[in-house]
Amino acid sequence: LRVRGGGNPGRNGGRQGDLYVEVEVERDAELARDGENIKSNVTIGCTDAILGTAVKIRTVDGAVELKIPAGTQPGTTLLMSKRGVPRLGNPNLRGDHLVKVNVKIPVKLSPEERQKFEELRELSSEQVKVK
Repeated sequence: LRVRGGGNPGRNGGRQGDLYVEVEVERDAELARDGENIKSNVTIGCTDAILGTAVKIRTVDGAVELKIPAGTQPGTTLLMSKRGVPRLGNPNLRGDHLVKVNVKIPVKLSPEERQKFEELRELSSEQVKVK
């Protein structure tokens, strides 16, 4: 950043110089900037992906509730419109916040959970056919 006239006085009574300020922005563990857009990830369970849920997402303005629709597939990116970084020179225009949904599949099931999933498989109208 340049601050005109913020530096040292010039030689022999010359005009004051400019001050240059270097700013380093520390990376955030949860939020990644892509221009005016912000990207982040959220992990939900497979049941929440099937039935839908609402989760709190940290944004540049604080926590916001994001509704994840029923049937959300792993790797789906949901858009939170105008929740990104304000545009320089025009703070009324903002980027978006893009949230990638990761779905956690359980590795171990209790006997009761296994039974319920097997019952669900029997009821399911979307059986996957392997060729």
